[in-house]
Amino acid sequence: MEIFIVLGEFTFLLLICSFLVFSLYSLIEKEKRTFWRSTLFLVGLGVVNFGFRLAPSPLNAWLFGAVFGLFVIFLIFLFVPPLKKKPVEIVGKQEKVDERDVIFARFDLIEGTQNYMDYYGRKPENRKVDDEIRKIPDILATPHFEKSPALFSLAAAEFDFLEHQLTQVQGEVFPESVRSSPSDNTHLVKDIAKYLGADICGVSLLDQAYVYSHVGRGPEPFGQKIVLEHKYAVAFAVEMDLGMVASAPRAPVVVETGKKYVEAAKISIIVARFIRRLGYPARAHVAGSNYQAMLPPIAWMSGLGELGRIGILITERFGPRVRLGLVTTDLPLIPDVPKRLGVQEFCQRCQKCARNCPAQAIPDGDKSEESGVRKWVLNREECYRFWRKAGTDCAMCIYVCPYSKPDNSFHDFIRKMAERSSFAQSLSIRADDLFYGRSPRKKISPLGI
Repeated sequence: MEIFIVLGEFTFLLLICSFLVFSLYSLIEKEKRTFWRSTLFLVGLGVVNFGFRLAPSPLNAWLFGAVFGLFVIFLIFLFVPPLKKKPVEIVGKQEKVDERDVIFARFDLIEGTQNYMDYYGRKPENRKVDDEIRKIPDILATPHFEKSPALFSLAAAEFDFLEHQLTQVQGEVFPESVRSSPSDNTHLVKDIAKYLGADICGVSLLDQAYVYSHVGRGPEPFGQKIVLEHKYAVAFAVEMDLGMVASAPRAPVVVETGKKYVEAAKISIIVARFIRRLGYPARAHVAGSNYQAMLPPIAWMSGLGELGRIGILITERFGPRVRLGLVTTDLPLIPDVPKRLGVQEFCQRCQKCARNCPAQAIPDGDKSEESGVRKWVLNREECYRFWRKAGTDCAMCIYVCPYSKPDNSFHDFIRKMAERSSFAQSLSIRADDLFYGRSPRKKISPLGI
């Protein structure tokens, strides 16, 4: 009987220490609700443990033994059976996407111009909904500045800066090629990208299915056929500050978006110039209308993460709380492989983003097929409609995603567990709702707004 008491006491000690660590992390992260709820569990465990000690023998031994037995069963469920992680499903031929159909390209069109008439002549089904949305002031338009003049001005300045970088994406290739092995090249490019500010970086072969077919935005002529024949893609991500994202959908989030796009542009332009100086063609792909390829699927192919319910990349360390950058090149490199993080299964169970989407643009059901891929397809028009109403890029889905928690040891452990079993995924989803809320509250940003 004594062994039951020892094992039970050990189990209580382990649980109490776990909630103590959780409470401390929550305090550091300034998560008041989480801190108090975790502390309540901590105190509750202490009270129950004390009560068990006061129980007469042999009842106390049986009680402690039962606690240990339940804990063992819990651990078994946590690891067995292992999660069968599905890959992203390619179910048919992947046709190239015409950038002219991308929502941002459509809203760059000016009513009455030849490009406007040509596009809606080809795609009349988009005209009615687009013209309805055009009645709403644009993102960062003057009417929105009343909400926060300083922050909207800052965001506008960031995106103005990006527009001035669009002509820096490509240039002369130096005639003398510096010869090195693909392995050395890969390590070098990744190290330089990270030195310049990338948090994660990967490489893939450039799949032509993810290259746009025709120009929809940028300095090149509208409708021009895109020819991008580079062999490799270097994809990277920069982390967005959680404190800024937690203000979604208010002004600080679009300031953070602009800041990270500027960082990604800096990294990609310098890396591309560096590669050209080595004697190999390279092109940077910069936000603000100079992408020639779709970044999320290329980042997935490069091993940066998986595509989730919200239609963007879910990374291992930061969840969707990143902005992506891309350089395409002919510098010989070694491709990475796509990762399976259990995101498909997690997103199938979670639905927190769909529940909290102000526009109700995220599907709460099963996947559907689009362009040869089975995935969750967003209602892009409704998403963008809300962006214009808010004057920002919203980011509520990024904020509420359980994967977006801080990149620290505690949350990394939770993410690793959720990668391993269905039970761990279900438990982490319910725990996220319990401790952080089914609809997490917006917070004051580090800028005080």
